[in-house]
This record gives sequence, structure tokens and C-alpha cells, in this order.
Amino acid sequence: MTLKTSFMALALCLITLVAQATALDSQLELAKTYNDTAIKYYQQGEFQQALPLAEKAFQIRKEKLGEGHLDTVKSLNHVVVIYLNLARLKEALPLSENAYRLAKEALGEKHPDTLISLNNLVDIYRHLGHLKEALPLSENAYRLAKEALGEKHPDTLISLNNLALIYQESGSLSEALPLFESAYHHRYEVLGEKHRDTLISLNNLALIYQELGHIEKALSLFEAGYRLCEDALGKQDRHTLVNMANLAELYRELARFSEALPLFESGYHLAKEVFGEKNPNTLGFLNNLALTYQSLGRLEEALPYSEKVYHFAQEVLGKKRPETFLALNNLVANYKQLGSLKDALDYSEKGYSLSKELFGAYHPLTLYIGNSLAVIYRDLGRLDEALPLFQKNYRLSEKLLGKKHLLTIGSLINLAELNRLLGKTKKALLLSEKGYRLSEEVYGPNHPHTLGVLNNWARADIDAKQINKAIKRLEKFVAAVENVRSGDLSVENRQALFKKWVGGYFNLSRLYVEQSRTEDAFRLAEMTKARTLLQSITAKLAAQQGGLTVAEQRQLQDEEASLAVLNDRIAKALENNRLEDKITLVTEKTQLVNKLNQFHRELMAKYSKYAQLSKVQIVGAKAGAKYLPADAVLISYLHLPDKINQGKILAFTLQSNGKLTAHDLGKIPDLEETVKKYHRRLSLQKTRGPISLRPEPKKDVLALLGHELGQHLLEPLKDIIKEKRRWIISPSGPLALIPFETLRFEGEDSPVIAKHEITYVQSLSVLKLLKEREQAYQRIEKRGTLLAMGAPIYETFVSHTPTSEHNPSSSDINIARKLVDSSDDPQRYTGAFRQLNRKWRNLPGALKELERVEKLFFFKTHRLRIYKLADATEANLQRLDKFGILAKYRYLLFSTHGYLSTEVPALSSIVLGQVNNPPGIDGYVTAGEWPAYNLKSDLMVLSACETGVGKVVSGEGVMGLPYAFYVAGNKNTLLTLWSISDEVTADFIFSFFRKLKMGIGQVEALTATKREFIEAGYGEAYWAAFVLYGV
Repeated sequence: MTLKTSFMALALCLITLVAQATALDSQLELAKTYNDTAIKYYQQGEFQQALPLAEKAFQIRKEKLGEGHLDTVKSLNHVVVIYLNLARLKEALPLSENAYRLAKEALGEKHPDTLISLNNLVDIYRHLGHLKEALPLSENAYRLAKEALGEKHPDTLISLNNLALIYQESGSLSEALPLFESAYHHRYEVLGEKHRDTLISLNNLALIYQELGHIEKALSLFEAGYRLCEDALGKQDRHTLVNMANLAELYRELARFSEALPLFESGYHLAKEVFGEKNPNTLGFLNNLALTYQSLGRLEEALPYSEKVYHFAQEVLGKKRPETFLALNNLVANYKQLGSLKDALDYSEKGYSLSKELFGAYHPLTLYIGNSLAVIYRDLGRLDEALPLFQKNYRLSEKLLGKKHLLTIGSLINLAELNRLLGKTKKALLLSEKGYRLSEEVYGPNHPHTLGVLNNWARADIDAKQINKAIKRLEKFVAAVENVRSGDLSVENRQALFKKWVGGYFNLSRLYVEQSRTEDAFRLAEMTKARTLLQSITAKLAAQQGGLTVAEQRQLQDEEASLAVLNDRIAKALENNRLEDKITLVTEKTQLVNKLNQFHRELMAKYSKYAQLSKVQIVGAKAGAKYLPADAVLISYLHLPDKINQGKILAFTLQSNGKLTAHDLGKIPDLEETVKKYHRRLSLQKTRGPISLRPEPKKDVLALLGHELGQHLLEPLKDIIKEKRRWIISPSGPLALIPFETLRFEGEDSPVIAKHEITYVQSLSVLKLLKEREQAYQRIEKRGTLLAMGAPIYETFVSHTPTSEHNPSSSDINIARKLVDSSDDPQRYTGAFRQLNRKWRNLPGALKELERVEKLFFFKTHRLRIYKLADATEANLQRLDKFGILAKYRYLLFSTHGYLSTEVPALSSIVLGQVNNPPGIDGYVTAGEWPAYNLKSDLMVLSACETGVGKVVSGEGVMGLPYAFYVAGNKNTLLTLWSISDEVTADFIFSFFRKLKMGIGQVEALTATKREFIEAGYGEAYWAAFVLYGV
């Protein structure tokens, strides 16, 4: 019995022990699950989700195994690393110190897990900016790893890499370089060329070369690393994407935007797909994409991306992460460049203060933010606050990072410009020269820093009265900008890039005028006008006359049509704030642009004539004079709105005998506002309804404004232009909105239209191409006379209410945006316009206009086509283009409503039928869509409202419908600058076409019609709105 009883007691004890062990195993298994899941979240960059799981795993192991157990120490290290990635550094530090102490006590200082704990502690000190504390620990970690594991062990190489990083961040780049080189070579030898760690070392080595200014070496390593990562790890691997981002960023720094953009765009899509929209890797690509837009000068497009990155970084990483600070600094730069200095200052001061607190005053990130803050102080005129900050940042950057570091060079350039503003010209010249030499050596002649300092150096030369030196520097500057523009960039990127640097062109042109180098000044002025339009017309001409096969011409047309469709979709996405859609579309567009450019290069190599015709030529005064009629004078204005010239206006006159003159017209105070007031007064604002021939109220104000403009713009040229019958005016900036016909010479009662014929052209170079287009079109046989489309059906009921034009409320705008965002229905834009109170009314006057024109061209010999009412639709227009019918007519007439978008010119539209449209048709033929059409018309007449108005773009002139029609192949365009009643429009258009039918030229017919209206008692509001762009 005793034995049996004892046996039973033993059995019970064993059962209890087994149950306890099972419970322990269950708890440890749970800890393992928590730990594994935390690691998974960590690897995906989802640190907030990883942290509570890692903490639970640590607490279980600490409770069940004790804090000195190896698994517990490992769990604690996992918590430390997550805290580190969340930038909760002050919380991570004591935990990391404890983990290192426990590991050293339990395992010894040379145990691999002890070394991991030590490396984590080093990393926290490094991120805190406590580099002095981090350095001896890192050196010790590397020494111990070599002793315990050997020089080439993978863990030893991790310690070596960390030590190199500390040297790098301390600014000891020369000490860091051999360590990075050693780490890479050892990993290459031990692990192989395509091992993940080897590729990380290759990337780090490229980065240190970049910081040292060894750009060619860095570029070759980045390119090789990206290829190897893609091959070994796959396109979607995190390290492949990191390499892609670094390569793209270097391309951006080198102003190789056509190579940077597709990498950033595709990288963003890949990162978003793999990691999610808010992942740090994804945000990095979006941030760099925003920076690229900033570099290109596309600031308004960059801003929502910069805002999105900063807000997501705060949400995901917290306010204290370095990545968040970088995002903040980029947002500040965007605000600053857009002129929102108050917003920029507020963000920058907070960021600088917090960075000093977290990372210390000597940390590179603090210096970076401090430099941006000093720039804002400078731009606000707070020079006394900017100077010590610039001086401090430059001194520390040079000491810590070296003289060739990007931050050091940037600080030097900023310090040079500040000295110029302070009137310390001699010092500014010395610093500018030093900054330029370093930037050119490190980044090359086309880098934005190099261009910026060269431009500023020329300004310092001007201040020092060293005009010849300034001219030489600006000539070098212009050559470099032209080189950058010649890359495989889209139209929009060329425009934005040129807008960013056009001030240097203005300065050089003005200096040429002051030096009496009139022809050089005129050539520079021409280079600032209609550049993209010039390229587009040249490309069209080359395609038509370059000897291409029918198939090749069709391929060009198809790809350009696809590009036009994408432009239209991008414009609509931009207007409706659909950022993700826009990025997707821009990515698609970049790929198409590259494909089109490649095809263009192949054609140039194949056809010498095509290559010759494809070269864009800026026409000089002597060569261009022969395109002017004998009794004509070209008046080319150049408005200089930059800070240096402060709105000064230059004017050039060119006669058919080649005589060229240049004039400095000085400044018109508040030019833009003066032009707007004059425009508004002329237009009578509301012109629909009954026609009134009474004088406009407050005519004295209108007269004063007209007198002021005439005094500045015409009077100084009077001796040259007054005796010329025809004036061909090439306006600039806000001058494009002035109907010069209404101005008067001093002492004369009649406007200049009474004695002069006036037309407009973007530039002399465009005029030359239009003359060549005219000659080519004259060879076309069996052309029809007129194709007209108008009086569309906008509503199925008769309304006597005028089209609503008051500004929509913010609520209307939000609802309209949701209508556009919420579906892919092609009719959603129609609904959005209606929500914005753009409810187009039928135009009975337009119907009368078409009926009268139809009677005018009744005979069959005229080959007339009229599309009105239910036939005036976008679907019919597309069909006419598809079958080549549009290209067979000499005159095109659109009697419709027009929609004007000055902020998004590509959305400016001819509004056709809005009733019973099929799927895919919205009735809005936008400026973004028109380049896809194939026109060969001598004249397009738009009797819609405000079709001649658009957004003024530096280097281009007025963008929108006029630009789009030229690109499509049209020669001359008759436009309107403001709204006119459709009854008056019908009378004007009929009178104009009647003269054309009589064989009178377009310019003469328009002039005679205007004079008729003046004699009939109509005020300027009824005849001055019609302007002719062309030859």
C-alpha cells in the first residue's frame, strides 16, 4: 500500500509538472507568435502596428524566462529597434542600454547577440546626433566583432558599415570612404556580387562618393547597383526601390530630368503596390517626385505632393523622425518658391527649433533646415537675421561635411547672394566665383545650383558696373539652360523649366540694349517667346514635308493624338485635385513622350530632310525682315517682371528693309492691374441682352487708362510706326490682353485702328513658320471654302435667362469635385459644370449668324458645310477629323459658347452640344484635345466668348485655345477677348465674311469691319474684342 500510495503521489506530481510546462510552452508560443508578427510588420515599415506586439512578446519572455535570458534580450532588442524607427529615441535609449548590459552580463561582450545590442545602442546615439558618444562605442563594436568573428564575418561587416556611417554623418568623409570601400569589397568577396548585403554596401559606397563630389563614380555605382538589385532581388524588393530612388535623385541633381522622372514615377507606383500608400518607402518616392517638379519649376503641382508626404510622415513616423523633418523642409521650400513666405517661415522656425532640440545644432539635418530658414529671412528682407545664420551654417557645413558637400555649396551660394543684397559687392563677387567653381566641378555646368550661382554672379557684376563680365556670364548661363531644355522633356516640363530661368534671358537682353547690341538683344527677346509653340509648329512642318511614308506620318499623328488625350485627362485630374490619378497619367505620359522622342530620333537618322526641318530656328532680325510686308512694321514688346528689372518694358521695331531699333520704355506702375482695369472697362462686363449704343459709364476712367497705356507703349515709337499702314504686334506678358487698336497717340481723338491695320503674332520666328505654312497650304488643291459649326443644343427647353457667370460657392466647387471624382462617366464634367452654375443657354444669335453665312456662301463652288443645332456636336467634329474632312477647308467657323480656364489652360474649351451625347463624349473640345486634330485651315474664327484669353506663361505668351489651334495646323485665328452679345457677334462675323468672299485679305477685312462698327456708333466693347493672331 505504501508503495502504491507513493507511486500515486509521484504520478500526481508529474501531471502537475507537465501541465505547468504545457502552460509555459503555450505562453512562450504566444510570445513567439507576437514576435514573428511584429517582425513581419517591421519589415513592411508598419512600425506602429509592430510595437505593441513586440512589447507583449518581451513582457511574456521577461516574466517566464527572466530578463537575462537570450530570448528575452532578443525581444528587448526588437522593441528597441522599433522605437528607433518610430524616432522615439529618448524612450529607446534606456531600453537599449539595459539590453546591452544584460547581454554583456549573460553572454559576454563578444557574443553575437551582445554585439547586436551594442550596434543598436550605437544606432540610437547616431540618430540622436550624439556622434561623439556613438563613435567610441562603434569602434569598440567593430574591434570586438573582428576579434570574436573574424574580419570578414557578416556581423563584423555590419559593425564596419555602422562605423563608416558615423564618420560620414560626423562630416569625416575621408575617414568614412575607406571603411565603406572595405565593407563593400569584403562582402563582395564573402557573399558574392548579388547578395543583399553586398548591394547595400554598394549603395552606401555610391552615396559617399556623391557626398564627396565624385559624381561620375557615384553615378556608375548607382546604375550598376540598380541593375544588380533588379536582377538579383526583383523589381519590387525594398532595396531595389531604394537603389532606384537614389539613382533617380542623382539624375535630378544633375538636371537629367527626363531620366529622373520615369524612375520616380514607376518607383512610386511599385512602392505603393508593395508597401502601401503611407509606407516610408512610398513616401520617399512621392517626396522626390515633388522635388523634381520643384526643380522643373512646376511649383503648384509639387505643392499637394509635398503636403501629402509631410502629413503622412507625421501620421506614420511621428513628428520627430528625420524623414519627417526632410518632408517638412521640402514643404517649406515649396511654400517659399510660391511666395507663401508666412507659411514657410512658421513651418521652418518650428522645424529648426525642434531639430536643434532632438539632434543638436551640429547635426546635418539641423544645418539643412537652418539654411532654409535663413533663405526665408533673406526673402522677407530680414537680412540682419539671415546673415549670422548663413555664416554659421556655411562654417559648420564646411567643417563637418567638407567643402564639396551639397549643403556646403548651397550655403556658400546663399551667403554670396546675401552679401550682394547687403551691398557688399566685392565680397559677393569672391564668394560667387568660389561657389560657381565648386558647383561646376562637383555637379557640372547644367546643375540648378551651378545655374543659380552663375546668374547671381552676373547680378553682382552688374552691381559692380562690370557689364562686359556680366554679359559673358549670362551668355554662358543661357547656353546651359538651352542645353537642359534640349533633353527628352515633355512640353509642360520645358515650359516650367524655362519659366524658372527666364529672368537671366531678360537681364541679358536688357544689357545688350544698354550696350547698343540691338540685334543680340532682339535675338534674346525672341528666345523668350513662344518656344514650345515654335517647336510644335516645326515638328508639324517636318512631319508633313520631311519625306516620311504614310505609315510613319500616321504613327506620329497617332502618338501625338494619344499625348493630347493624356494631356486633357491630366488637366481634368489636376483641376479636380485627383492626385493619384494624375500621377498615374503623368507616368503613362512620360513613357509615351520617351517613346515619341525615340521614334523622332529614328526618323531624323533615316531622313536628312526631316532632320533638317525638325531643327527649331530662332529667326534673327535680318533673316526675318523679308517676311514682313513693305508697308508693315513688327513691334515686339518684352515685359521684364523679374525682381531685378521690376516690370520694365523693352520694345523692338523691325521694318521690311531690315532696320531694327530697340527702346527702353521704362516701367508702367502696376502694369498687370492697369491692364486688367482697362480690359474690364472696355468689356462693359455684361454685354448680353439688349444692345446699348450709349457711352459707357465712367468713360473718363477708360480714357485715362487708355491714355496711360498709349503714352508708355506707343508714343516713344511714334516716329517709326505712325507712317506704317500695318502693325504686327508681338506682345509679352500682360500686354497680350490689350487690344492695341483702342489706344491713341498723344493729341489724337481717334484710336489707332482708324489709320492702321493691326494683327498679333507670338514672335517673329512663329511669323516665319506661319508664312511657310501659308505657302504650303496654297498648294493644296480642291479645298472647300468654309466649314462652320455652331448654335449647338445646350438645353432642350427655351430659356430667356442669360448664361450664369457669377462665381460658384465653395460648396458648389466641392460638390462638382465629388461629381468628377466619384465615377468614370464621360458625362461627369457636364454635371460638374452645371453644379458650378455653368448652364449653357442656347444661342439664337449664333443660329442667325450661321444662316446668314450659309446664304453668303450659297454657290456650290464654295463647297460649304454647316453643322448646326443637333449636328453641332463633338462626335461629328471627331468624325470630320477622322475622315480628313476638317483638313480640306480653308475657313473654319465655330459659333458656340467658350469655356475659359486661366488656371488650367488645357481645359479651355469650345462648348458643343450638351444633349444626347453618346458614351465617351462630353461636348467640351478642350485646348488639351485640339492638338490631336489635323487642320490645314488658313483661318479659324471663334465667335465664342473670351477665346483669346488664357494663362500667360513666361517664355510662351498666352496659352489655351490660340496655342492649341496653331499646334493642330491652323494658320490664322480670329478670337475674342471678352463676352459680346450674340446678336452683335452675328452682325460682325457676317460683315467680316462678306469681305472675305469679295477677295479682301483677312487683315484688311477685319480692319474694315471694325471701322464700319465705329462709324455706326458702336463703342470699343463691340468691335475691339475681335483680334487676329497670324499673318
